[in-house]
Amino acid sequence: MRPPRSRHLRSRRPAPRALVGALATALLAAACGRETPELSVATAGQPPAAPRAIGFDPPNGAADVDPARASITVTFDREMGRGGWAWVIEDPATAPETGESRFDASGSSNTVDVQLEPGRSYVVWVNSPDYPYFRDPRGVPATPVRWTFSTRGAAPAEAEPFAPLAAHASGGPRIVSFEPPNGATGVDAAQSELRVTFDRTMSEGWSWVTEEQDLFPPTTGEAFMTPDRRAAVLPVRLEPGRRYVLWLNSAQFRYFRDLAGAELEPVRWTFATAP
Repeated sequence: MRPPRSRHLRSRRPAPRALVGALATALLAAACGRETPELSVATAGQPPAAPRAIGFDPPNGAADVDPARASITVTFDREMGRGGWAWVIEDPATAPETGESRFDASGSSNTVDVQLEPGRSYVVWVNSPDYPYFRDPRGVPATPVRWTFSTRGAAPAEAEPFAPLAAHASGGPRIVSFEPPNGATGVDAAQSELRVTFDRTMSEGWSWVTEEQDLFPPTTGEAFMTPDRRAAVLPVRLEPGRRYVLWLNSAQFRYFRDLAGAELEPVRWTFATAP
């Protein structure tokens, strides 16, 4: 089995979605970042890697933090866009009181003013599916990270340093049916769309990826998710006596995800039309 290549791709980034559980309230979000991000189609090459938080002050999981400190800072692995940011709470009971947020001169670190109390455990998320406004200058959102620390006298909250969003899911989504079936032969060339159905509700993103461009079916319209987002549809024009091969997700393109951000493991789909 050959791995998918990326010289031709139909892919769309998912719109932000809420985490499973209580992560839904924005602690801080830049006003200029509240619009839903524009969804785009990648056409060639490898998509830009997501920015990553590489430093926390105080450190992620730290105990005995001085409650008198007046700010906390996150540092990314690259310069970030200065027009948006998102400090997100998991639970109001563990959220610090906050003030202004600002980037440093390099654009790689963002600091927010805080008011801490002694003997408290705090939990803050840097980005979330609903609030993805920490982005690099190309508009790529940073991977959400859960940040915990405790001030003097408190038992530390459980830390999950640098945990990607998918790590908080209970298992990735699975495909429960293909139309036409995976491996089918004698498929009617008059069939005008390909459809896959998932075992759960999915986010709005998708990645239809080619293995070889001449084996990928020509499309007649925009790929889309059904209203319940349990199925993905690709309008196509098939020809008689042809074999087709495509992938759903790949190592480079993986926007088929569930609402918790868990990614569909790449799946190879093949079928052949009747002569």
